[in-house]
Amino acid sequence: METPIPITIAITYLTYTRLHSQGLLADHLVGTICPKCCLDGAPKQPPPTLKLTNTTVERGSFMFEKDDEGIDTVVKRTVIIALVKCPICKSRLRLLPADILPYKLYTLPVIELSAGFYNRGDLSLRHVAWDLFYGDRTPAHTTLHAWTEGLGAWWLGQAIGEVAFCVPATRVQAELEIRYPQMSSLNCQPVWINPQRYRTQGRRQRLEACKRFEIVGEMIASENPGNFVELNRLIVSWGNWFGLGFRTGICFTAAEHIDCKSVRTWGQIFPKEPLSCPIHGRSPPFDSK
Repeated sequence: METPIPITIAITYLTYTRLHSQGLLADHLVGTICPKCCLDGAPKQPPPTLKLTNTTVERGSFMFEKDDEGIDTVVKRTVIIALVKCPICKSRLRLLPADILPYKLYTLPVIELSAGFYNRGDLSLRHVAWDLFYGDRTPAHTTLHAWTEGLGAWWLGQAIGEVAFCVPATRVQAELEIRYPQMSSLNCQPVWINPQRYRTQGRRQRLEACKRFEIVGEMIASENPGNFVELNRLIVSWGNWFGLGFRTGICFTAAEHIDCKSVRTWGQIFPKEPLSCPIHGRSPPFDSK
């Protein structure tokens, strides 16, 4: 059986669950067509709207919830995702709300807040991950590093930062420049990045792009705390099925690559030779940037 591919609808998860429980979710699929049929070639007639099925799937998601004291806490919840079906190719697709990204365990508000804290420049990865979030499911500092790498590479227009079916950042920027004339000036404004945050020019450029993407979100939804969600809803409203998408787990920086010329074979390592980089547990927040 074919694995369902995800598409995004321009509503949040709270609205999504309410509409689904009331049987009104199908009304929001008007004009939502199958991406596979459009990619296979330009049809003579527009493909019909996707049909909501009675099938749902479960997936885990880490999201913000208020605790007893009204503090945003990262918790794990099992969310119910509806499947839709294409009347032409019979493909099944997962229908996701705008605040739950495809292939991401953490919701978009958690990603936005994490990247926003780190973009300030005065906090390390571990400070953000350990000190500024509540709950047992807070993102690790390595996860935050992967988000900034992938988001920055995607906003720079690099193909390695894109995932399948996502909207290229170049198209998003072109659409935004048409609707928001101030977009052209944003790319010319200097963005300060703490020099302790990078050791390569590429890493600095990706951090700058990540910061610029945050500024764009603030420009579009200045009165909404979920700027990334509003931006994703805007992207989906243009007729894009996937919406916002960026790859994580990219190994870009020099520290993540091994120079094979400097690595000795196993037979050259002696048992009594001390390790140049002993293995420790999780280091404190002030230990690394």
